[in-house]
Amino acid sequence: MKKIISERLEEERERLGKKKGEMAKIGGVVGSAYTNYLEGNRVPDAEFLALIAAAGADVQYILTGIRSSAALTPDEQMLLAGYRGLDARGKAGVFGVIGGLTQSPASVGQQFNGTVGQVVHGDIANNKFKVKPEEK
Repeated sequence: MKKIISERLEEERERLGKKKGEMAKIGGVVGSAYTNYLEGNRVPDAEFLALIAAAGADVQYILTGIRSSAALTPDEQMLLAGYRGLDARGKAGVFGVIGGLTQSPASVGQQFNGTVGQVVHGDIANNKFKVKPEEK
């Protein structure tokens, strides 16, 4: 079932951690007008949407159901910009990392395509082989 504007408006209010009266005040409307928005009796006007956008609401999402990149945190914006600059191989690597972080270890298999290398930073201890100190 598709979400309608009133449901997405309520979702954004909750995401922002605002009470219904606070959201009405931010948008410059009285509580009964805001209630009409939530009940689907009225559609928010441009002035209301502009005011709540200034408070952090994702108006594109409220109207279309598609999140706006402007609603991303600075970290998310940086990651998205970096991702967009990657070639296909780099993007595949990002998906591999994300998949590894979001799946349970039992369900994650390893598949390597192309050249695979290893980069190690810091000290490495290998106790498998014992090296005798040089005699003086």
